[in-house]
Amino acid sequence: MNKAEIIAIIALIFSVLLLIKVFRLQARLNELSSDVARLEGRSEAYPLSKQDAAATIYVDDRALAPDLEQRLRYLLADGKKIQAIKELREAKDLKLKEAKDYVDAMERR
Repeated sequence: MNKAEIIAIIALIFSVLLLIKVFRLQARLNELSSDVARLEGRSEAYPLSKQDAAATIYVDDRALAPDLEQRLRYLLADGKKIQAIKELREAKDLKLKEAKDYVDAMERR
């Protein structure tokens, strides 16, 4: 075997290895693309109702303290929805309808 044949064989082996790497990267890219599409589609699959959107927007202006949110979730888990509404109204000085809408939205999440 002469020097040119050895170089050609090495180049061929190197090309095959690079081709395998390209296929692996393409598979990974396809997987990531499908993950992104799934995550982008999540908001379309679970759209907010007008009530949920209003409650979310309203509460974003008055962010809940983490301990209050945890307390509300605890009350909802225990089936004490009315108590959760009362505590939210007292803590944030909300009207009954606003507090109820927020607690309803919390319950659905």
